[in-house]
Order: sequence, then structure tokens, then C-alpha cells
Amino acid sequence: MSGDIGVTEQRQETILWRTVSECRAKGWITVSQVSPGVHSVALTQLGRRTVESASPE
Repeated sequence: MSGDIGVTEQRQETILWRTVSECRAKGWITVSQVSPGVHSVALTQLGRRTVESASPE
């Protein structure tokens, strides 16, 4: 799993951006602006461990 996605900028009220904000607040992801209106969302080590611990083997 790469753990990186590109996200276009939209209103903060969208389900996607509410979820991004919640995950960022928990330290599971980082968000950085790649270019105007485009962001990179990447899993942190904590986020990767959280996903892996929730995944069935």
C-alpha cells in the first residue's frame, strides 16, 4: 500500500474533507499543498499501523 493520494481542494463541508480533517487531527495522515487546489495526503507511521492492525490477516 503506497499510502499516498492526491486530493483536489473543495469546500471543507464535504464528506471527504471532513474525513481528512478528522484523520489529520488523530495524526493518521499529513496534508500538503502540491499546487494551487491540489493536495497530497499521506499516511503517517501511526496511520499505517492503525490500518494494518484493523486489517484481517
